[in-house]
Amino acid sequence: MSTDNQVKTREDLLYLLSQAAELEHSLACQYLFTAFSLKESTNEGVSQAQLNKINRWRRTIINGIAVEEMLHLALASNLLTAIGGAPYFRRANFPQAKTYTSLKLSFKLAPFNETTLNRYICFELPNNFDTEEQKASWNQFCQRIKDEELLRLLAALPQPLVPRKLEYNTIGELYELIHQGFQTIGQKLFIGPFEAQATGIFKEMIQVKDLDSAIKAIDLIIMQGEGSPAQRDDSHFAKFTKIREEYLAELQNDPNFQPARPVIENPLLSLQQDNTTPGANIITDTLSRDVVEIFVALYEIMLQILLRFFAHTEENEEQMYVLKSAFINLMPFGVSPLAKAITQLPASDKFPGMNAGPSFEVYADVQLLPQMSSAWIFFQERLKEIAQACDALINDFRTQSYPQLRQALTEVSATLKNIAHTISLKPNGGTWTNGISQLFSPMDIAHMKPRGPILDDYNDVKNSADEILRQVCSKNMPPRFPEGVWTDARINLFKKWKDNSFPQ
Repeated sequence: MSTDNQVKTREDLLYLLSQAAELEHSLACQYLFTAFSLKESTNEGVSQAQLNKINRWRRTIINGIAVEEMLHLALASNLLTAIGGAPYFRRANFPQAKTYTSLKLSFKLAPFNETTLNRYICFELPNNFDTEEQKASWNQFCQRIKDEELLRLLAALPQPLVPRKLEYNTIGELYELIHQGFQTIGQKLFIGPFEAQATGIFKEMIQVKDLDSAIKAIDLIIMQGEGSPAQRDDSHFAKFTKIREEYLAELQNDPNFQPARPVIENPLLSLQQDNTTPGANIITDTLSRDVVEIFVALYEIMLQILLRFFAHTEENEEQMYVLKSAFINLMPFGVSPLAKAITQLPASDKFPGMNAGPSFEVYADVQLLPQMSSAWIFFQERLKEIAQACDALINDFRTQSYPQLRQALTEVSATLKNIAHTISLKPNGGTWTNGISQLFSPMDIAHMKPRGPILDDYNDVKNSADEILRQVCSKNMPPRFPEGVWTDARINLFKKWKDNSFPQ
């Protein structure tokens, strides 16, 4: 490594960790968009055997890759906090080429296809392989990807006025620079308050207090992402290459196989100031625009809640639990059903036969709301407003032709109302309606529904109260991850409700 491209100061590390956080956030959005574009039914022109593969690919991309990118964003946030910085959730709107010139790969929202998989494989390209032949082959493969049309456009764009002082060609190289910086500067880096870092959400979450824990966090990101220093079957690179192999094999068997819906690339409600790269497609269908607007608002409030969780100030243990639970439930029971529904709606008369997609649009930087009281009031107000928008569309005549959309909106509305009730600075009441029912998150309810008890049913919870109390007191339920076991405040509230003869 050239001495001109080494990390020597705290400022260098803060810059690179912010770059890493932005990359991880952007990758997660791209991977989720691709997963949401996949078909969900044999009614969409695929066989049951093909649908089984598609469902497996979706689970791998969402649970096995995108969720880990969010873990990497969380780890980068803790690393930033540990050395005196702050969590960094900023990212540019899609599409972007110029913003990410160090990687020389375009960042865009695209449906599932071979071209998209090729780009993702190159994002996650390891720095090391088992043999030099493998390394040369994959490097040549990714060089071809980088030379395609969109990246030829990149070469024609103006060069930045201020050159980047630290360059990297792969995400692996970026983390190698960060690793080197921590090793070089050493223990004096760690000036941030340890208690300000986030815990929970992810099983592998690491709090960074010294050089050893910082290196452990960086190594985890590298191993999960690119699989360095040796190839790993559970790395993102390996997972994407396996999906690509299976996809190409299925195309050999059935040349007409189309696993994804006809979703437009880079959908937007409107061009933003940072849309400097051609390729954005404006959604003009009025119903689709209304649904995507709800999605954008939901995505934004989810990020603001997550940022508050990472940069908390006065929140106590129970309030931290509420923030964590809110974020964890907003993704599978808010963002995901809405995004899938959007990919079945028309995009625009300009794109006949093409569907819209979730834009992951940001209208401004995601800012921390610094005052706890006003932040929580804002969260509650915003969640209720988005739920009301869902209810309005459910009753809109335009959604009559889209029963899956109405179902998604109904599910999302119920989730938002549940979470809005829990995000309150006022103590939970002691009745089922005001306090007890809100102890059970959408994830809790979905997890227990097949076996019982039905946690959103008063009588079922009342009749199972002894067993529920036994489980939560023994810390067996809920599972430690992602939401975590109940706090003492939650247990005491439920016990008091039981002792008071279950007021409704």
